[in-house]
Amino acid sequence: MEPNDNNELPLTKKIHFISGLPRSGSTLLTAIFNQNPRFNSNITDPLAVLVKGTVEASQTGAGSKAAVPEDRVFNSIRGLVNGFYHSISQEVVFNTNRGWTVITPLVKRVFPGSKILLCVRDINWILDSFELAHRRNPLAVNSTMGGLSQTVYSRVTDLMSESGIVGFPYVGLKQAITSNERDIIMLVEYDDLCKNPKSIMEKIYKFIDEPYFDHDFDNVESSWDEYDREIGIPLHNVKKKVQYKSRNSILPPDIQAKFKNMEVWRMMK
Repeated sequence: MEPNDNNELPLTKKIHFISGLPRSGSTLLTAIFNQNPRFNSNITDPLAVLVKGTVEASQTGAGSKAAVPEDRVFNSIRGLVNGFYHSISQEVVFNTNRGWTVITPLVKRVFPGSKILLCVRDINWILDSFELAHRRNPLAVNSTMGGLSQTVYSRVTDLMSESGIVGFPYVGLKQAITSNERDIIMLVEYDDLCKNPKSIMEKIYKFIDEPYFDHDFDNVESSWDEYDREIGIPLHNVKKKVQYKSRNSILPPDIQAKFKNMEVWRMMK
């Protein structure tokens, strides 16, 4: 494809982004999307980090700003994305990373027409989900929840720190939903997706301006075993049928009280 009249490198794929909170349905959403033969979706990869690194590298060193003006940075990012998805045959791609929420102005500038799907869920149930996965694997030490000598209290503290697995995307989420880029963002509640998958997916398709695909919500089973083996804990297995299952929390009551009512996105409705 040739550059357009503005000398902007065109994108070879239509790209959208999946971000938001962990343990909130991003893997499930990816599995559902991949039923559509026009779509390609995957779990977290480093593309967002590479994009941010491209901007940062262009500003490093004496004379860099003059040597690498904005149009070159713009086209470098697009070239990076085109190369990243060069081997993918599908025309629509969904990139998953919690970091997209902190660079929404860049997303809107470099990828006009792209949308960001923010997966969200009650904070306490996110913490509960991590803790449950940890306790189900008592013979393994994992990089997500720390060593076996820790308690649920220290594990939750680590998860909720500003650089933690839950704390970082939570801060990014709050920034994104109050930004000038709110119009390219759609919140996807985990419970709603599990309880009413067809209704939610129809809304998502409308938001991303794509014709609806008739998904089979009784057969979406998938897993990313290699990724889970690397981190030492099974976190990315999607069960065959999309459904909501109620259960009791395993978090102590004082932890539940501490993180109650942190769902700021619901305050904005």
